[in-house]
Order: sequence, then structure tokens, then C-alpha cells
Amino acid sequence: MEEKKYYSIGQVSGICKIPVKTLRYYDEIKLLVPQIRKETSNYRYYSKEQLITAFMIRQFRSLGFNLKDIKEIISNNTMDYYLDSIYIHLNEIDAEIAELEKRRRENECLLERFIKGQNYLHDRVDEEEYKIEEIPPIHVLGSRSIIKSYRNEEVSLERWITINEEAVNLGLEIAGPIYVTFHTEMFGQFFSKDCDIEFSIQVKEDPSVNENIHSFGGFTAATAIYRGDYENIFKTYIALKRWIDENNYEICGDVMEEFLVSPIDTANVEEHITRIIVPIKEPKGKKKPR
Repeated sequence: MEEKKYYSIGQVSGICKIPVKTLRYYDEIKLLVPQIRKETSNYRYYSKEQLITAFMIRQFRSLGFNLKDIKEIISNNTMDYYLDSIYIHLNEIDAEIAELEKRRRENECLLERFIKGQNYLHDRVDEEEYKIEEIPPIHVLGSRSIIKSYRNEEVSLERWITINEEAVNLGLEIAGPIYVTFHTEMFGQFFSKDCDIEFSIQVKEDPSVNENIHSFGGFTAATAIYRGDYENIFKTYIALKRWIDENNYEICGDVMEEFLVSPIDTANVEEHITRIIVPIKEPKGKKKPR
């Protein structure tokens, strides 16, 4: 009868490319217990079958399996269980890839927004610039409520953080900035009174995903860029309203603000960039804007 061959821990380490320290750890957690252990020297010896098991462990580890799952695979030791485990693991990998791709898109979106804000800072001019723009249709996650004794200069950091966290907790993909819509007459938000306000954030998902997601945009607007400390934005509102009137446009919707670089993005108020958006329509016979 052929004598059964055993391998020392050093031999297993060399053949399977597993550090000795790791093999000792596998012994401690009962993942791979050597078949022979000499009590006097504590030397470990592994059988041929255990050598194969050691290689399997290394292979599954290299594929991303955790030790708990590997222990289950080895314990069951059937091809059917191997196949099921690999199918499950592939699904987990696909989910991880999808999450990483989502994170990349969100990072790209944030980068694009900050670059846009930085361009407004670097390209600033002494004279205010007003534009007529088409606001593209998007989807936003919104939260609308009556805020008691609201004053516009009192930046609602908590509400901005809350709407951002709500999107994250729902697993939504953030696709753009935060918007604040004032469901009141123009300038109403600047007086200390109850104000109907909606805080929203652009997301990729559509309204079928969540009841608080709705469409936004798809209209013509007069816009102005405000740079810096938010408490002085009132002057830009007045100037934009005057420009709208001088060019014979009519306001036809609620005023909103888009925060390209907001107070929850940076504490440096000099770098805050807000776009004021006023929905408008052209009366018949309107002259070209000056």
C-alpha cells in the first residue's frame, strides 16, 4: 500500500502561494485545519486533499468570495453548490458594478456643476447679465411645505441637507443641483411671513419610481446669475424684474433658484453661485430684448 503523503505548512504555502501566516489563520477559524499536528512541535501537516482545498480557497478568494461563503462551499463540496455560489456571486458583482457606475455618473455631474460655477466666478463682469433661456425638462425629488415667518436671507441649510439625504436614502441617482421654488408672488419670499416653498433636487429617476418625484422645466425663463453672500440676492431680483418689464415680458410661473454652488457645497460664501429662474412668456408684438 502506497504511503500517504503529507505536506508541511511551508510546502502548502509555496505550492498554493498562500502566506504561512494566512494558513495559520485559516486553521484558527476552522476553515482549513491540518490533518496532522505534532503536539511537541506544533508542526502542521496537510493531506493531498487539503492541498487541493487550500488551492480552491486561494482561487475563490482571488475571485472575490468572502471566507464565510468559501467555508460553505467547501463544506458542501458538490459541483451543484459551486455553480449556485458562482451565479450568486456574479449577481453581486453586477450589482457592485452598477453602483460604481452610478457613483461615477454622480461624480461627473458634481464636477460639471462645480466647473460651471467656477466659470461664472472667473468670467464675472461688472454689469449684470440677464438671459432668456429654455429650461430643459428634468425630474426632481421635491418636498413642499409652508414655512412660518420665512425670510429669504435665512438660508435653509437643514432643508437642503434633508432633501439631499432623502434622495440618497431612497437609492436615487442625483443628477443635478438643488432647486428652491417659491409658490408665491415675486418678492414674497423676502418678507417675514408664511411662505409656500418647495425644496427639490434633480434625480435621474422618473415619477413612476416615487410619488415625490415630478417633472420640472420645459419652459422659457429670464435668468440671472448671483454670486456671493446669499443675503444680498434681493438686489439682483429687483434688477432682473426691471429688465423683464423693460423688455415687455410677462411672468407666467413661480420664481425658482438653482444652486450651482450652494452653502452645503462650500463654506466660502464668495464662491456661492445661484441662478435665479423666472418663467416668462412673450406678449404679442414684443420688441427684441435690449
